[in-house]
Amino acid sequence: MSDNERAAMAIERETGRRSLEVAQATISKLEKRIGVLEAQLDEARSEMETWRPKLPPPELLILEPRTTALLVLDLSTRCTDRRVPCSLLVPLIPPLLKKARSAGVFILYTIIHTQKGRPEGEVYHTFKPRPEEPVIYPDGYNKFTGGELQEILSQNGIKTVVIVGSAANFACLYTATAAAQLHDYEVVIPSDGIVTWTQYEHHYSLFQLTVLPGGVAQKIHITELDMITFSAPSSPHNKDVRLPKNIKNLKGK
Repeated sequence: MSDNERAAMAIERETGRRSLEVAQATISKLEKRIGVLEAQLDEARSEMETWRPKLPPPELLILEPRTTALLVLDLSTRCTDRRVPCSLLVPLIPPLLKKARSAGVFILYTIIHTQKGRPEGEVYHTFKPRPEEPVIYPDGYNKFTGGELQEILSQNGIKTVVIVGSAANFACLYTATAAAQLHDYEVVIPSDGIVTWTQYEHHYSLFQLTVLPGGVAQKIHITELDMITFSAPSSPHNKDVRLPKNIKNLKGK
C-alpha cells in the first residue's frame, strides 16, 4: 500500500470517527429533548384533568314506555366507515333498541339532511327499523328544525326523550337543548350512547347540558345505556311501589 493510500484511509477513518461523534451527540440532544417534551405532555395532561369540568354521577332511571321516545340521531350507513366516530357507537345501539321495542317505546331516527336519497342516507343496517319507526331528515343540527319532529312527538303523547347518536357536540347537544328549553321535555342522555371526534368534545357537550340556565339543566338527565329501564305500564298493583333513593322514576310532565 502506498503512502497516499494509507493517508487516504487515515483521513477516511478520522472523518468516520467525527461523523459518529456528531451523530451520537445529536442523538443525545434529541433524547434529552424528547424527555423534556414527555414531561411537558404529562404536565399538560395533569392540568387538563385538573381543569376538566365535573359531571354529575349517572342516574339510574325508570322511564314510562308510553310517554317516552327513543331518538336515534344521524346513525346512518355512513357509520360503516371505520374512520368516523359513529362506527364505534353503532354496535351498542341494537340492545337498547331491543329493550325499547319490548317495552313498546316509540322509536324515531334522524338522518343528515344532505344524505337523503344517497346510499349513506339509510338507517344503519343492524338497527333493522320497523315500519312504525319514522325516519326523518331535518335540515339542521337541532332536529326540531322544520317542525316535523315536534309534530310527531306531540301526536304520540311523548313527555320524555332519550337521545343517542352522533355527533355529541352537534346533533345531540342542540337537539337536547331544544327539547328541554323550547319544548319542555325531560331529556335523557346516556353518556356512552353519544359519540364525537375527541374526548374533550364529548365531555364538554355533556357538561354544557348540565349547566344550562333558567331551569333547563334540571330537565337533562345524564345516565348510561345499562342504567335505563322502561317500566311496566302503571296499574293498581305497582303504582305505590317505593324505589330506592338512587333510582329516579321519570314520568315527564
